[in-house]
Amino acid sequence: MFHHVRGALIRKFPNEAVVEAGGVGYQLLIPLGTYQALPALGQPVTLFAHLHVTDDALTLFGFATEAERVFFRQLTGTVKGVGPRVALAILSGGRIEHLQQAIRLGDVATLKAIKGVGEATAKRIVLELGKILVRQDEAAAGKMPARAPASAPAEPLMALDEWTELAVKAVAKLNEVPNDVALKAVQRAWDDLRAQGRKPAAVQDLIGRALPYAE
Repeated sequence: MFHHVRGALIRKFPNEAVVEAGGVGYQLLIPLGTYQALPALGQPVTLFAHLHVTDDALTLFGFATEAERVFFRQLTGTVKGVGPRVALAILSGGRIEHLQQAIRLGDVATLKAIKGVGEATAKRIVLELGKILVRQDEAAAGKMPARAPASAPAEPLMALDEWTELAVKAVAKLNEVPNDVALKAVQRAWDDLRAQGRKPAAVQDLIGRALPYAE
């Protein structure tokens, strides 16, 4: 419904901004990064907007960049249990690039350090959003891996490649097990994939398959 709000900035706080446009003052909830990018009061500003609708309220969220809004919508639309307020807290927890990298690498500790994000939520974010971010990066780089045909055997695992290393670190953190236990779990996950003649589409697929073996 709202793409953006453009007007004069008349109020600003670390979690809220009010923009007057056409005689109407729009109250927007914002992450800390957006607050830091706001101009002085009275100056023109443009915020990308997201309208959240519930049975008893209409809440408008504002973002300094389109990337912030996309990440916000990925969190609320992909991860079970993450609503707009939690997503806003996550966005306020650091630079978006650092947060996304933590999710890709299964860095649960970084996510848990954000106020309002518990361990269960942090693990869901890693598992449910991580593979989306990885595929997004691969598509942007123009090197999306093709899924191997079911009849074609996957290449044997000759050594610890980059995906294996990332998966071992993630499994060790998520299940709180030693690296050697995580490594065996990841190797079993690779064995499963080889038996099916498949390759993982993203490192999160490998992590998800290995987690049960490290319990």
